[in-house]
Amino acid sequence: MPATDKTYRYATASGFQANAERTRLFLAADRAASPSNSGKLLSARALCPDITAKGLRAVSETVAARYYVPPAMLAKILREADPVVTVSPGAVRFEGFSECCSAYARMDLRPEALEISLSRNGTTNVDFGAELRGALANVGKDAEFHLDVEENAVGITRDDKTVIERKVPLPLRWIKGFAEVQVIQAQMKPAFHLPRVAAHRFLRALPRGKDDSSKWVSVRGGVARLSSRPVDGAVFLRGSHRLRILEAMVGRANGMDVFSAEATGASAWSLDFGDQRFWLVLNAEPWRGFSGDGGTLSGMASSSGDTVAAVRAQLNWQDRIDVGTLAAATSLEPCVVEGALADLAARGLVGFDLGQDGYFHRVLPFDLAPLDGLNPRLKAAQELCDNGAVKLTASGAAVSSRDVVHTVERDGQGWRCTCPWFSRHGRQRGPCKHILAVELHLERSA
Repeated sequence: MPATDKTYRYATASGFQANAERTRLFLAADRAASPSNSGKLLSARALCPDITAKGLRAVSETVAARYYVPPAMLAKILREADPVVTVSPGAVRFEGFSECCSAYARMDLRPEALEISLSRNGTTNVDFGAELRGALANVGKDAEFHLDVEENAVGITRDDKTVIERKVPLPLRWIKGFAEVQVIQAQMKPAFHLPRVAAHRFLRALPRGKDDSSKWVSVRGGVARLSSRPVDGAVFLRGSHRLRILEAMVGRANGMDVFSAEATGASAWSLDFGDQRFWLVLNAEPWRGFSGDGGTLSGMASSSGDTVAAVRAQLNWQDRIDVGTLAAATSLEPCVVEGALADLAARGLVGFDLGQDGYFHRVLPFDLAPLDGLNPRLKAAQELCDNGAVKLTASGAAVSSRDVVHTVERDGQGWRCTCPWFSRHGRQRGPCKHILAVELHLERSA
């Protein structure tokens, strides 16, 4: 599995201090990724400390989790990556991705959830180990809980000779999946809402052991049930054990909102705490991960470099990126802006917030350059387009590939193709190379 090395550089390890008066969590920021060479990114007091602590712990637990282990990797488990924190005027967000690439977690803290004494826009990794996870489990709702994200913990003098360096091999499919999950969320629709008690009962009734069987979740009379067969309005769920991380938090939630992407089978499960929200996004197939879903490919194919640059120039740490505002500012059609945002998501420059139904600006602190050559379907589509294989027709297009002509046409859900790949996967794993070639051809001829 190809990987890129990510070197975290911390002046000190993160720390947790607790005494009779207050509890303080110091999260050391990666010096290579933080927005300045020194100082703090955030200093705040949590107004609902137990919820904040449980949310941060759940993000870290997701990052440390591997819900699926391929047989060939039993003897080589990759070291976990550190969570990512984004500070912006509208929210502080902690996000992480499981080692197996099948689960994404994010804790959103609105300004109303914090008493902020200092904040600066930026995105960075933070050092977050097992010791901190254990300490956060004991933060009560009446605790005086302070949160600091900084390069140097209080009372520790920076010394370049004592910088903690930790090199972590990040599989390229992990990096690709982290970006891919944002576009997958943009395709989701609300499925159902469960009040606190109903959500708690549903989570407690889930199988206790690992369960990779196909299930569907439906709601009748305010009660959520698992079934082995699909029914109208049901949400697909495989690997239900991945939801167990929500059980420890649901008791303080107002309720749980569930979203789904019909085409891919992915789902999102959100606990609403008012000024705070925890998100858990699950891929349909734990063994595949998000990196194989291909949700970013159409955006990358249909967006020119100039278009992406024009939209990117308008990004300024917005908590919610309004497509209409961007369209007016760039003189681009809204659909073109949406394609550019999908491209920017693939490059780690925006995330997606289902609660606000819009993208937000942040910059993933990873080297995304290797991803440019990680999309074989897009590369094959570019070759087809360059070789003149696409011929537009009255109903769509004919694409010549290896002496076979495939028909690409639109239906009520988008493009469809007559090739074997589309017959096997449909729209579950993004467009085939022939559909991408048509999208590229249309973009170039526009």
